[in-house]
Amino acid sequence: MIFIGGINTAQKALDFIQTIICKKCGRYGSISVFMTYTCFTFFFIPIFKWNRQYFAVSSCCNTVFSIPKEKGEAIARGESVTLEDDDLTIIGSNPYQDHHCPECGYLLSDDFTFCPKCGRKID
Repeated sequence: MIFIGGINTAQKALDFIQTIICKKCGRYGSISVFMTYTCFTFFFIPIFKWNRQYFAVSSCCNTVFSIPKEKGEAIARGESVTLEDDDLTIIGSNPYQDHHCPECGYLLSDDFTFCPKCGRKID
């Protein structure tokens, strides 16, 4: 008898989009949520999943945020959820992404502490 099975990691996009002011770049955009999990398959049929984690990705700068498990599970169940700034923890971003002033959108260099156009302090 041949046994075909295994353990793999997978990703699933969840049906969730929310508009935000990005915590990383300060621009207007949207975030979409996805779930990663580990899965045991038997004859290519997923039997059970574990190690579920939930993440959000911004459309403006492709920053990846982790979100609380409770909120992620509620989104996966199809409940109405609003993600707040406190729910989003930056865990990764595109290092080649341009930096813009959150106030006026002026393109900045990494060494700027103040925006040369509007004078806002850059964090």
